[in-house]
Amino acid sequence: MAPAPLRRALICTHKNLLVTLLGVILLGLAGLYARGWLPWLLVGGPLVYLGIGLPLLVGRRERLRRASELHARSLRDWGFAGRDRDGPWLNYIDHALVYDCPELRGRYFYAEWLVIHNGRLIINPGEAQPALASRSVRYAFERSRTYAWDGCSPKIVFYWLALFGSPDWWERRTPVLRIQHGHLQAGEVFWPLAHHASLVHDALYQYLHVVPVSKRQADRLFQRMLREAGMPAWLAALYFLAVHLFGAPHLRGLRNPNSVLRCLTPLPGNRSNARQDSGERTVAEPLVDHPAID
Repeated sequence: MAPAPLRRALICTHKNLLVTLLGVILLGLAGLYARGWLPWLLVGGPLVYLGIGLPLLVGRRERLRRASELHARSLRDWGFAGRDRDGPWLNYIDHALVYDCPELRGRYFYAEWLVIHNGRLIINPGEAQPALASRSVRYAFERSRTYAWDGCSPKIVFYWLALFGSPDWWERRTPVLRIQHGHLQAGEVFWPLAHHASLVHDALYQYLHVVPVSKRQADRLFQRMLREAGMPAWLAALYFLAVHLFGAPHLRGLRNPNSVLRCLTPLPGNRSNARQDSGERTVAEPLVDHPAID
């Protein structure tokens, strides 16, 4: 199957739209209250657009080439490819991160960067060996890889000198589950408040067109994880509205079935094996209950 061409616009992007909206608001306020600022705003507008466009333009051909190669490789190895994303990649994890979500019991999905197994999510599971002919996949959880994401979107690079966008807020201690040396371990990280939620949300959105999780479920999970991290309810609701209204609107209402692949590798931390869905699957240990995601 030939990969679909990648389309990364330079003009009609959400970054330019946000800057345009801000510019219109500033021009309107200047026209009402400070007409002397109008010439400066009109002169500064092109400089602002240039500051946003240059980081997207320089190196664009090489980025597109690499993205196209990865897209084609994923189609060949997995039968599907993740949704194209253009960064900027600011954060990374070099181990597998685990999050238990009881609402996703009975859901199964296996990909290069995401595993959903009976309510257990694993981001960055390690080296994977998919076999389309036998509809199976094996993971080497002890062989860690690096997964990068941009935190809460959007993020805008300005002349390579500054970064603007949705804040990830203050750093705090966050309890996490992770797989290290092939074993499930509880630990603690010190990172910005929204990192845990944005990591899980970004991984789900990367495969939102094929994963057996709806857009609304992914967005609600994002909101709940922000609240679990200590974000005020009103701010978490604002972040939810932003992703719910503007994140992948064309996938709203999509319902995908479970993966046709069978995972042949026991998941770290699981106690037993049982036959479910299309083949042999390990069953996760009891998960911590959470409020339902509607």
